Amino acid sequence: MTPNINTTKPSGFLYQTQNTILSAAFIIAASNGINALLGFFKNRLLAHYFGVSNDLAVFYTADRIPNLVYSVLIVGGVSTVFIPIFAEGLKKNKEEAFKTASSMVSATLLFFLVLTLIVLAFSTPLFKLVSLGKFSVENATLGVSLMRIMMLSQILLVLGSLSTSILQTYKYFLVTALAPLAYSLGMILGIVFLSQRYGIYAPAIGVAIGALLHFLLQLPALLRTGFRFIPKIGFHDTGLRNMARLVPPRILSVLLANLIQVINNSLAILVSTSSVIFLKFAMQLQSFPVSLFGISLGAASLPTLSTQCEKEDLDKFKETFVTSLMQMLYLVLPLSMLLLVLRGPVVRIVYGVANFPWEATLKTSYTLAFFSISIFAQSANYLLTRAFYAYKDTKTPVMVSLVTTAINVALSLLFIMNLKFGVWAVALSFSITSILDTVILFAMLNKKLGGFDIQKILTPFVKISYATLIMGFALYIPVKLLDRYIFDTTRTINLLALVATAGLFSTATYVFITTHMKVAEVDLFYKLIKRLAPAKKAVPFIKAEEDIV
Repeated sequence: MTPNINTTKPSGFLYQTQNTILSAAFIIAASNGINALLGFFKNRLLAHYFGVSNDLAVFYTADRIPNLVYSVLIVGGVSTVFIPIFAEGLKKNKEEAFKTASSMVSATLLFFLVLTLIVLAFSTPLFKLVSLGKFSVENATLGVSLMRIMMLSQILLVLGSLSTSILQTYKYFLVTALAPLAYSLGMILGIVFLSQRYGIYAPAIGVAIGALLHFLLQLPALLRTGFRFIPKIGFHDTGLRNMARLVPPRILSVLLANLIQVINNSLAILVSTSSVIFLKFAMQLQSFPVSLFGISLGAASLPTLSTQCEKEDLDKFKETFVTSLMQMLYLVLPLSMLLLVLRGPVVRIVYGVANFPWEATLKTSYTLAFFSISIFAQSANYLLTRAFYAYKDTKTPVMVSLVTTAINVALSLLFIMNLKFGVWAVALSFSITSILDTVILFAMLNKKLGGFDIQKILTPFVKISYATLIMGFALYIPVKLLDRYIFDTTRTINLLALVATAGLFSTATYVFITTHMKVAEVDLFYKLIKRLAPAKKAVPFIKAEEDIV
């Protein structure tokens, strides 16, 4: 049995540890779900205040570079490498682990500050590059200013994200799950209270407020862990050297993934400047199920997978991976079907304000439809890459990303430049390459681990897919009938009633079919629901099935 690395005594609701994958995933999923709702509310506010104006398109374009730098270095690079190294160090020697973690934190902050200075110095050419020079001089000047504000704000967000990595190593998932909510809340406060006075600068200022709240919320929990930060870079530290070896391939991998987003944003500008908004809104909607279950299960699985990567634990590793994958697909596939069929009503409900016209609704819904095709693959990709990271293999995912990124860019250029398709074509090329990326990664992981029991994956996947297809019909037909004969969907309240009625009926159909077909994940779903009830007894950290459910 692998020992629990959490050596502190939990005190208070926020500081309870989550010692199983499902409990941790439940916390992260709940946070991601609420955060997504806040994100929808935030974008609805932006649509209300700024509509489909150039100002909002400039804001989203200006955010690409700061978001790229943060995502590549922190979300994609350091955080996924930090946890396995720190967790391994804590099992051996706590004091040495603190020194290693301090070196990694110090090196990350120094590197990020250097990148920040570079972006600030070259913000004008960088904005022209990502906008392809399609904005006026006035709008370009505005974009440069917004980029600088948001880049400086990322420094606080980096501190918060490093705190998250430390706390998740100690199995503190609740307080780290609340931090992104504080970040979103800060942005919303900036939009609501500052838009009238500062215009489009308001959401940029909101980014700074949110980043500060993100860090401050986690600070008390960080102090409770007993972690001692030593502001020093130990260049001879083994953990730091391992990070220096593992991070570059991971950074390249995430750079490629985020570069796709930058390129897609630029290609959307070629269609029209307002297409940037349609693409952004559709991307956020399709990201909801990915964040809710893909990212949450991927993040929650990493600490456990990292402790099961020894040869004697290979069977446990495979069991953990397969069970997590099937849980993910069982929950993600029906959500993707809901978005595909209900794309129009969902866009209207989320973004249907006076400044967001019907044409914008149609273009956003078309784009969402093509994104929804690959939601299952995007979700599975998070778990697949973290399985490689648990083995400290960051090279394989980046090699696959190199290939799929090239294909994605080629397809997008073909669709937009040659075939003159609309902005929905960007989503189509993204979906094609997301599915391809996932298939290749699974094949390579299968080879690396000496082969999965394919029957244990294929059989439930086919059953879940079949149930999802039937669910689609059970959703489409009631929607058409209710829209034609029951609800006047020109009113928002009736539109909500239609979506709720059809959604509940189709979900019940999905659960009925999967129960009838004896899909094991139905039982796991009920166990997930039971997590809502207070636990009577602490659960051991790793014990066969318990570390999953």
